[in-house]
Amino acid sequence: MSQQRRLYRDTDNQKIFGVCSGLADYLEADVTLIRVIWLILVLCAGTGVLAYIIMAIVIEPKSVVMKKTKEDIKEAEIIDDDPFAKYDKK
Repeated sequence: MSQQRRLYRDTDNQKIFGVCSGLADYLEADVTLIRVIWLILVLCAGTGVLAYIIMAIVIEPKSVVMKKTKEDIKEAEIIDDDPFAKYDKK
């Protein structure tokens, strides 16, 4: 099974809300580069602040996303073993 990338706020490596850190993980880029680009967007365009606040509200924290991922993997394993297992849940 291939690893699916997920966007999340990295609360372990956060400066404000962890948006840049999570975005850097998603894009597989250096977090410092993402933060500098974001700062340039804030200073030049001014819309970077609004986008950051929206992303901080909309994107879930890493702990929530990882918990959902583990549940999805467990569910996929159950479904792979027994094709009728998803209907047996109570």
